[in-house]
Amino acid sequence: MAIDGTAYVPAALTVPRGTVVTFENRDPFPHTVTAKGAFDSGNIAAGARWRYVATRSGTYEYICALHPNMKGTLVVQ
Repeated sequence: MAIDGTAYVPAALTVPRGTVVTFENRDPFPHTVTAKGAFDSGNIAAGARWRYVATRSGTYEYICALHPNMKGTLVVQ
């Protein structure tokens, strides 16, 4: 997954349980990947990556805590 142009690309992703999902911040400023009660990347610096292992099935809606207009959905099957 990319974080580019102040957006998650793609905005929605479906993966099987156990998948490692990598978020790469291509913007020149930090972002987060935050799904309340499920996961929180903390600040991901420009050019940095964060990996999440999708161990629990479900639908996770997430935002950037620094830019709450950024939204995405991860579906783990």
